Amino acid sequence: MWEQLESYRNHFIQKDFKTLIKPSTINQQQQQEWKTFYEKRDYCKPCNQRCPGSSTYFDDRAQLAYGWFALPKLMKEMNSDVSLTHWRAIVSLSEFLLNPLNVQRAILEMDIVRKVKNAFMRMRLKHRKEQYNEVETYLRIFNIISRNLDGAEHIANRKCLMVEFYKILQKQEPLKEHMAAEILRNLTGKPKVLGIILADDENFASVAKIFKQDPCQRLYSTHLWHHLCDILEVAPEQGIELGLFELLHSRIFNRLPKFWDMTAKAFALLLRCEEGQRRFDEVDAIKMIYDIFEESYIKPTRKLPLQQVENYEYVLLMLLNGLHSKKALWRSREFTMLTCHVARLCVGRMKTPLNPRLQLYCLKALRELAVMPCTKRYMIDNWLTEIQEQETLDADTECARDGLVDWLRRDIADSS
Repeated sequence: MWEQLESYRNHFIQKDFKTLIKPSTINQQQQQEWKTFYEKRDYCKPCNQRCPGSSTYFDDRAQLAYGWFALPKLMKEMNSDVSLTHWRAIVSLSEFLLNPLNVQRAILEMDIVRKVKNAFMRMRLKHRKEQYNEVETYLRIFNIISRNLDGAEHIANRKCLMVEFYKILQKQEPLKEHMAAEILRNLTGKPKVLGIILADDENFASVAKIFKQDPCQRLYSTHLWHHLCDILEVAPEQGIELGLFELLHSRIFNRLPKFWDMTAKAFALLLRCEEGQRRFDEVDAIKMIYDIFEESYIKPTRKLPLQQVENYEYVLLMLLNGLHSKKALWRSREFTMLTCHVARLCVGRMKTPLNPRLQLYCLKALRELAVMPCTKRYMIDNWLTEIQEQETLDADTECARDGLVDWLRRDIADSS
């Protein structure tokens, strides 16, 4: 009877081996194989099976419905003396203000800049102990507000905030330095607010102090470089008085990491005044720019990290802004290969990628270099055909190319 019951299991296997093996033996073998398989599977499980924990997302958020009454509730809870309530309010506020309409309403109706400034200064002046990451959250709120024109004006008009932002950058406080630099970039990116910042000389002096405290520092935040360039575009004479010309020239001359990027752009902006042009001639910067082009033939393995030039856009801008004096033009005629490098870059012979702005700078630089008759004759004999056949990337470069080609086709003695 028991053997008959055993035959009901594993019916297909029993049918194949019914004359060879007893049904009970077949079932025992099958059970053993299943046991071995499950043991291997349990052994390969990556982690223990347990119930997932509850989410902690709402532990740092205020309890509210995101509607019309959310902003007044958050502003009220932000003034709470309970640290947890205050922390939840500012975290929710930093997310609620991502909507530009909410930012505009908070600035105009709730005077949010003043209230967040007071809380921020209490933390910075140690009047209130920081239990969570409140200062970083305040900076995140200021970053969102600074994208709004009205909010940027309110921030720029509060001197205590500007002083604290520059202190954070000068001390290089981790997790805060990047956000402070981005706030300053948002401020100077608006012409009206830039005028407010330049009205106080201490702001520009603080920027120069940050760069001069360690002339050999490898890298600075990209936002801080843009903040400096926005100021130098308007006030290059003041930058030279603060010693930025010597600092930026030394960084380029000594080939500090990424000297060809924002460092070259800031240096080029200093050349847009008479004093900058005079100092450009004194340091023989034409020879320095020529050496940068010549270093393209050196293998990257023989250079330090980040010394390989990846984009010549701002190097060309340095050359273009420096060719406004007769001394620089006479010096450029001594480097025939300088014109060759610029022309090769214009027609796309070099390995660096070509973009519309770089191509425009190349064409303008060739036009300035060709003022010297010997350089003009060299371009007519060697590069006129290639420049004429070169495809332009936008309308501005096409106009610059046509103007250059038309000017090169004229007779050298033609003064028109």
